[in-house]
Amino acid sequence: MKKIFLGMTLCLLPVLSFSYELNFNKSFSKVVNPDLLTTTITVSVEKKDENKVNVEIEKFNDLIKKTNNVTLKNGSFTLSPKYKYYDNKQEFIGYVGNLRYSAESKNAKELNGFMDKLITLKDSIKSEDVKLNISNVAWNISDELQNKSFDSLRFEAITWIDSYAKTLSGQVAKFCEVSKINIFESNTGNVVYSRAEMAYSTMAKSVANVAPISSEQNITINPNFILDCK
Repeated sequence: MKKIFLGMTLCLLPVLSFSYELNFNKSFSKVVNPDLLTTTITVSVEKKDENKVNVEIEKFNDLIKKTNNVTLKNGSFTLSPKYKYYDNKQEFIGYVGNLRYSAESKNAKELNGFMDKLITLKDSIKSEDVKLNISNVAWNISDELQNKSFDSLRFEAITWIDSYAKTLSGQVAKFCEVSKINIFESNTGNVVYSRAEMAYSTMAKSVANVAPISSEQNITINPNFILDCK
């Protein structure tokens, strides 16, 4: 009986030793065209009187509140005293108010129209104390498009590893199954600016009518796969 038991043990050892784990990465990518134009609007007003600052700021705020074809978010307003320093002395000279918004739209014409209105309002005030700054207008990938792309790539990765596990099982005469998937996501590509940042005046108004060029960007996931083959 002892000889038979030993023989059975020796026969089982090679079978158990062929169970193994595979751990590897594979990238999945897709090219997308950015679908969202974005910019930052900043209005700065300097006056000796606080109420006069608020009056000018409110003119822009009223225009912004009436805008419904451009998405405006991350709005903020700050009011700070301004001082002049000389001979180790501090002299109060007025207030500085700053109104700031992020603007975005999938429609270049609508974003241009909104910027035209801001520039027209700025020119109508005719005061050097009121400044309008519109930052670089850039193409970006919207959250909607990015999430949709990541969902598509995750599905592609899961489908691929499932097929790979079945193929591998046939090639090595083992049952291979996915035990874990870790997915890392990234968005790569150059942000394309459709227009340089400028402080706007009547002379600059004509360049508000931009025809931005969209540049392709890569959406990538880099899953880590762990397979158990028995």
